[in-house]
Amino acid sequence: MRTIFIILVFFLIQASIFAQVQVSGKVTDSRNAPLPGTNVFLKDSYDGATADSLGHFSFKTGLKGIRQLSATFIGYKPFLLNLDLDSARTMVLNIVLDESDAQISEVVINAGAFEASDKKKAVILKMFDVATTPSAQGDIFGALCTLPGVQKVGEDGRVFVRGGESYETQSFLDGMLVSTPYLSKMPDMPTRGRFSPLLFSGTLFSTGAYSAEFGQALSSIVDMKTNSLETEDKSSISIMTVGAMASTTKCWKNASLSLSGDFLTSGLSNVINKQQVDWTKSPAGVDGTLMYRQKTGKTGMFKVFGTLNHSSSGMIYPNTQTGIKQDILLNSSNVYLNNTYNSMLGEKWMIKSGLAWNYDHQKFDLDKDRIGTNQKMFQVKLQFIHNINEQTELKFGADWVNFSYEQNIRMGGNYRLPFTNNELSGFAELEYKLSKKFATRLGARIENSSLLSETTLVPRLSAAYKTGNHSQFSLAGGYFYQNPENDYLKFAPQLKPEKASHAVMTWQYQTEQKTFRVEGYLKKYADLVKFSQPLATNPLDYSNTGSGHAEGIDLFWRDKESLNLSDYWISYSWINARRNYKDYPVSAIPTYVSEHNLSVVYKRFFEPLRTYASVTYSFASSRPFHDPNFSGFMNAKTQPYNDISLSLTYIMEMFGKQSVMHLMVNNIAGFDNVYGYNFSKTPNAAGKYESTPIKSPFVRQIILLVSIML
Repeated sequence: MRTIFIILVFFLIQASIFAQVQVSGKVTDSRNAPLPGTNVFLKDSYDGATADSLGHFSFKTGLKGIRQLSATFIGYKPFLLNLDLDSARTMVLNIVLDESDAQISEVVINAGAFEASDKKKAVILKMFDVATTPSAQGDIFGALCTLPGVQKVGEDGRVFVRGGESYETQSFLDGMLVSTPYLSKMPDMPTRGRFSPLLFSGTLFSTGAYSAEFGQALSSIVDMKTNSLETEDKSSISIMTVGAMASTTKCWKNASLSLSGDFLTSGLSNVINKQQVDWTKSPAGVDGTLMYRQKTGKTGMFKVFGTLNHSSSGMIYPNTQTGIKQDILLNSSNVYLNNTYNSMLGEKWMIKSGLAWNYDHQKFDLDKDRIGTNQKMFQVKLQFIHNINEQTELKFGADWVNFSYEQNIRMGGNYRLPFTNNELSGFAELEYKLSKKFATRLGARIENSSLLSETTLVPRLSAAYKTGNHSQFSLAGGYFYQNPENDYLKFAPQLKPEKASHAVMTWQYQTEQKTFRVEGYLKKYADLVKFSQPLATNPLDYSNTGSGHAEGIDLFWRDKESLNLSDYWISYSWINARRNYKDYPVSAIPTYVSEHNLSVVYKRFFEPLRTYASVTYSFASSRPFHDPNFSGFMNAKTQPYNDISLSLTYIMEMFGKQSVMHLMVNNIAGFDNVYGYNFSKTPNAAGKYESTPIKSPFVRQIILLVSIML
């Protein structure tokens, strides 16, 4: 079932095992419940294993003499036991872990944050949940759109959080910046994230008031954590209606290497699914991914992550503003490299360091015109964490980001628009637990931009109080800055950073099987960019005189025990947001904001049929748009958005190999959703401004996947 939504091909390679002593057993808590994911290992060695879903573990070792075995799991006290490896060839152990101060019954600061993880006990979603949500179509950002606080913007595909635009959410991978996390997109067409959710062991999604470790995001951050050291060689092959992929994983004693490559094309899918786009070149792409992990010393972990992507597509775009159908061709290439090293420095210090490089090239041909855009990002980051005592933890560090941008335009002449920015930041955060019921976190971040010649110092504050055995109350707030978008800085580098303030209040009740969460928030914007008209080339047309606000309530309910063999969650968001920015003449609700958003996700495993079923219902209330045929601004609204998506996964055998067949149907009911309208610049002979509706590229999408484990 781990192969759902990912198109994997592995080539089987056997690893040599020289161990002589077999150590196995089971890890449970004090209530005899298994603890999957527990790390069981011999200290001062690389020999060990991770407990499976039933708490069982097994490994071999060639070590001799008396060795100390350790078992660790987040939220529990470490377990230590001396083993005489000369006394027997086989050892069977029953390990019981006692809860520590990090257990779910203790206070944990969580205001504004949702976490999906396979390692932590007290989380909202597992990574498996992210991968098997049908409306997400295997996209991390698509799955996040089923959580409260996120707007449904179907013609875009990116994440819009609590009244903020998509650029206000920054993405990170193992704490390192990803400057282009989405695939390139055509006008009025949705995009998706570059990374598969199954590459990651967890994702931290903060919808506001996030940690001082991160910056340059007015609204939100998404931090994806890559998988740790793989423990077994594996391979599979997958073919589907939109392409195929190959991948291999090779493991050694203290290292692992994973490689994958895929070719995707929507040619067959465009035939199967009714299209609402006049494609001249079906979207196609080639991707490659590398993940290398190496244990170093007793506690160190060295990781290398790299992706390479090239894609192309072409379409006839009905440009309502000009009244002409335009031939558009988009070619893009993207490379992302990420290198991190983490290690303990003694018993109470930890170092975390990283390098990241991102290159993105887009060539956009519009009839005889061409726009070429190059972006390069390089980041260096160093962080230290000091566990002063059981109640106090100090985290501090610094990072440097070099970003260069260049756009070359061939449109009635040749134009070059370049700029370079060096962003130097420092941060510190102190978390203190006054008791098992009360904790605070005080942070600060300083940022300096060479391009804007601006230095900002911003505070961050969070606190949490335990109100019961399974409930807690949290508060968080702070100030957040972000440089203006590249499309503005290329014309007006004299602009200063945009600013937002957050105040978040959360109450959460959580057991191992149920979660209820209610969160209220207030956001205020200042220094937003305003201009007289879009794409104005005069720097004096741009200013930081814009403002805005957003306030709302988010609700989340998840239940994994009330319905037999079922799991479901419900997300609801209410928001009131207005802005006076860009070329808005007055303060108004932005076009991407819908007042009400609802998502219902239901999943069930039908054991006799060996089938896993998932269904998602999404609703968004009307969104505003400006109709020049009537007086006023933002004077009209779309119809509400509705979507029902279904996925079925059948576990079987093909050619004597474990296999999976996966069927996904998006918008199964065929709702005719309209996201807005494009209007002509001038009225026709009858004095009316003509319009074209903005819709999804297909009414309904069907995808079939077959994956075979080799």
